[in-house]
Amino acid sequence: MEYTVISNTQVCGKINGEKLTQDDILGAGGSVEHLLASGHIAQSGHTPKAAPEVKEVPQVVKTPVFNSQEQGDK
Repeated sequence: MEYTVISNTQVCGKINGEKLTQDDILGAGGSVEHLLASGHIAQSGHTPKAAPEVKEVPQVVKTPVFNSQEQGDK
């Protein structure tokens, strides 16, 4: 499997944008899972997922409903 360095940290002698293989990482004593989880590398051909945009939800204002048959105190 091929990976691309996506952080500013040098990984196994490679810099941001350069490709490396699983054998390169394991040969240097690294862990593919750790580098993926920490955001230093990504699978080639896959772009990192951006955080979803949070949209503001409008507040619903409840207005009281009056029953037209109520007459109040008689």
